[in-house]
Amino acid sequence: MPSIGPIGNFDLVKKINMEHALSTILQYRPLSRAKIASLTGLNKMTVSSCVDLFVQKGFVVELGTTGTSRGRPPTLVDLNEKAGICVGVDIEINHFTVLITDLLGKKLDSKVFPLQSKDPFFFVETISNVLRDIVKDHGKRQLGIVGVGIVIPGYYNIRTDVVDFSANLQEWNDFPLQAELTKRVPDTTFYINPAPYAGAMGEVHFGGAKSADHLVYVTSSWGLSAGVYSKGELFTGSTGTAGRLGHSTIHMNGKKCTCGSRGCWEMYASIKALYELLDTTPQALTFAEIVEGIKRSDSRMTSAVHELGHYQGIGLANVINAYNPKFICIGGLLALLGPTLINSIWNTLREMIPERFLLNLEIYCSDLGELGIAHGGVSMVLRHLSGMIIEHSLLEQAKV
Repeated sequence: MPSIGPIGNFDLVKKINMEHALSTILQYRPLSRAKIASLTGLNKMTVSSCVDLFVQKGFVVELGTTGTSRGRPPTLVDLNEKAGICVGVDIEINHFTVLITDLLGKKLDSKVFPLQSKDPFFFVETISNVLRDIVKDHGKRQLGIVGVGIVIPGYYNIRTDVVDFSANLQEWNDFPLQAELTKRVPDTTFYINPAPYAGAMGEVHFGGAKSADHLVYVTSSWGLSAGVYSKGELFTGSTGTAGRLGHSTIHMNGKKCTCGSRGCWEMYASIKALYELLDTTPQALTFAEIVEGIKRSDSRMTSAVHELGHYQGIGLANVINAYNPKFICIGGLLALLGPTLINSIWNTLREMIPERFLLNLEIYCSDLGELGIAHGGVSMVLRHLSGMIIEHSLLEQAKV
């Protein structure tokens, strides 16, 4: 292998120093140049050079002084949240939701678009047009769209770069989603994850599990799946399909599932199952009306949610035995069922698992609401934010 020359070494060191400085700003914001030097171990001149470049490019802003130290007070710097936008896209069976945030994850806008066809090319064309409109609306920002996090109701094979399997959108199976998106919107970076992985990341980044080391995120709308988060990492398995617990069997010879098996957890504990328990459809009874019914203690709806919670508890007993999490977060539409669902889950768990294994466990419904999964898409982008800013900075500096 040929050795890296002096220029290559210099550029590599410069990039590493920039990554240290920027990641420290993102983690401890706002803070002074001196504090960045102290936390990173870089000398003050190197830190000033990196920060000055970020300020010059508009990615970092100076906030003023702290006024707490003797002599000349240090100037604090922070990320310029207006420098670009992040986009999270949550794909459901009949629609998809687009969430737009600033670089700190603060919501700027959100919209829901119908999926009038299950053909994946229909989605690709539709979201491409949506993204072009977003670019026009936010064209003045230095970074434009930093990235787009696409959340799919299935699994994406990280080895082959195709949709691996979606039980409820089988038309998408083996579809090269990232390649088709990049072909139509070539200047945009896309990140693709299944709903449970994205939901777990969104909950840790924006929701009630910010301090969690161990979290299982259960997302349920028309399907059901689980994402396992542990100490900063997601457990995705060898090809990115871990967490298909919605298709674990809880009822031998039970209901026929869309995956081809019988007795799958999602057939008894998903929104689809709730509508079956109520013997109705979303067209006849909206989910918002179900939630309102629960709030006013409607006996029919409350009874259905209790039975749903019982089956949720059966599946979660397997989750607890397998992963021993500190937190279990219920996300997706089921999160809107609140305490009625959680109480029923606990009643079942206490019948199935010895109390000693439940002592340190917390189960709660995500407070991110219907945008929880879309927030996960944004979180996917934010995890790569420092790299995007550094790459942009180096490219702009090379032009000078």
